[in-house]
Amino acid sequence: MASLKSQDCGSICQLALFLLAVLAGISIITLGLMMNSKYSPRTQKQPLVIRLNSFSVSDLNVSNSISGANWDAVLLFGNRHSYFEISIESFESFVYYYHQDALSCALVESIHLGPKKQKLVQIKFNASGCGGGEQPFVEERVLKEIKRDGDNGTLHLGLVLNFQASYRKGPWSWVYWLKAKCTDLDVLFETGPGAGMMIGDEPRACSVPLLK
Repeated sequence: MASLKSQDCGSICQLALFLLAVLAGISIITLGLMMNSKYSPRTQKQPLVIRLNSFSVSDLNVSNSISGANWDAVLLFGNRHSYFEISIESFESFVYYYHQDALSCALVESIHLGPKKQKLVQIKFNASGCGGGEQPFVEERVLKEIKRDGDNGTLHLGLVLNFQASYRKGPWSWVYWLKAKCTDLDVLFETGPGAGMMIGDEPRACSVPLLK
């Protein structure tokens, strides 16, 4: 009889532990859904801000190639929120001609932004900018168009940044792929042969949509 009571007690204890585990699981899921609906970057104004402060090019000699050109961009990465930490993994960035033809690429080191923090990042696009990898191939058609525009004094360019960003609040985190674009970037050539600078002194806001 004592043995049966002991077995009954053990079964009741196991059932109680199972119910507690189920309740704990439901509570965690409910809390996660609440956190996601309240704090997810998708429900907030995009926490990450990117602004192009300056852009210049030197040694641009359009012949059979422009691989010897040096493109230099300074961007400000800012975290506008007071509770998110943002971590960006190392990523590739590209200089584009009219937003469709890649001219040069560069690797950018990882970036961490605490709440309400910002950081200036300089990106140098040159022959070794892709970490020793190959630069984009530029078609002869594009080279002719660049030479024509350069002779007229202005190049119409853009920057594209492809990266993965993690938004963290306490133990909770959200990871997204982002494709930031700094468009309508006009470079004026008046400082010397093959050298130009971005038109205008005001920083340019870059588009930073959440992809997934």
